[in-house]
Amino acid sequence: MTHQQMSEAMKETADDGATSPRTREIVNEALQEVEGLLPPGIVLGTEPEVPLAAPEGPLDSLGIVNLVAAAEEAAARRGLGRLGLMEALALSLEESPFRTVGTLQAWVEAGPGGKT
Repeated sequence: MTHQQMSEAMKETADDGATSPRTREIVNEALQEVEGLLPPGIVLGTEPEVPLAAPEGPLDSLGIVNLVAAAEEAAARRGLGRLGLMEALALSLEESPFRTVGTLQAWVEAGPGGKT
């Protein structure tokens, strides 16, 4: 799947909020893992509209890299293929799946391995 196709699929999924329970499980597990690495008092919400990446969200570049690794590992534990999140790091902020919890869920849902 090309970046263009992924971006379009991600937008469609984000617009209708249709992410599978498995996708939400993967993203929430990754968020929980990364939250454990953050300074006390910083909480990552799991609602789709919660911002993730700075400046709106609490995650700096290292936090995003940790989130990528945690999500890829969570997917692998469930026997899924690569999520393609490393490639997503190269996208512009406007297309980035790291804007909010919902856009990350949408990226995972539309992932290169198909529906989760």
